[in-house]
Amino acid sequence: MESKTIELVQGTFKQVAPIADQAAEIFYSKLFEKDPSLKPMFKGDMKQQGAKLMAMIGTAVNGLNNLEALVPAVQNLGKGHAGYGVEDKHYDTVGAALLETLDVGLGDAFTPEVKEAWTEVYTVLATTMKDAANSLPKEKGLTERKKRLVQSSFTKVAPIADKAAEIFYNKLFELDPSVKPMFKGDMKQQGAKLMSMIGTAVNGLDNLEAIVPAVQNLGKNHLAYGVKNEHYDTVGSALLYTLETGLGDDFTPNVKDAWTEVYSVLATTMKDAASTTMKQEPVGAAVTDAEKPWWKFW
Repeated sequence: MESKTIELVQGTFKQVAPIADQAAEIFYSKLFEKDPSLKPMFKGDMKQQGAKLMAMIGTAVNGLNNLEALVPAVQNLGKGHAGYGVEDKHYDTVGAALLETLDVGLGDAFTPEVKEAWTEVYTVLATTMKDAANSLPKEKGLTERKKRLVQSSFTKVAPIADKAAEIFYNKLFELDPSVKPMFKGDMKQQGAKLMSMIGTAVNGLDNLEAIVPAVQNLGKNHLAYGVKNEHYDTVGSALLYTLETGLGDDFTPNVKDAWTEVYSVLATTMKDAASTTMKQEPVGAAVTDAEKPWWKFW
């Protein structure tokens, strides 16, 4: 990295620093505009988040004169981002939002030369973070990263909820026509209940202890509809197909792995609860007509 590049970045950042709050607001507005699915990753006070962002950028910019000392901190930042569900492609979105923020904040001072300098610096830092994140061992179990991937990707499916539900049930009945008689009501209403239930489960991933009882009851109630363990595998396949169709290129291997893990945890919880119920009482006593849940999964 040439000294001229460092000077341009450090000099222009000094011009943005006095309007740090406004710059952070512009940045996040542009970031969420470019990719709304990233918004669930930010759950705290956005003003505080903005202050942290500008402080972090300032530290990185000031540290450009001593890259050897800066690199370990940037690597740790990349590893930490992985825990929030950040993927390689997100760095491109962040980079674009950053450049647009600088364009607004600097005005005429955001010359082509300045833009090139910031692009080079950001590319170096982003590559360092991505390499560090990708060097992490593959985590097993329902990690924070997987929760964030599921939550952020579901925000992209939610706007097409009706279509997603239709795709799901068409695929489900194609994979196993024998389950179709389990559905006797209005399929559009059933689809709305399905998407609502999935949304509740996805949003509840941050507090699994709170949603486990509801998931267990769901498994117990499924017994009254003739649901068997093998049906859960079919539902899982239909769900992944629906997500792949609805998300398109955003259905990355990491997203698929995250949804597979989340569904596996929920399905196992339901199956275990159903198994326990079968040992304790007759199947026919699992649920009465009055107790049939409107949020029935299928």
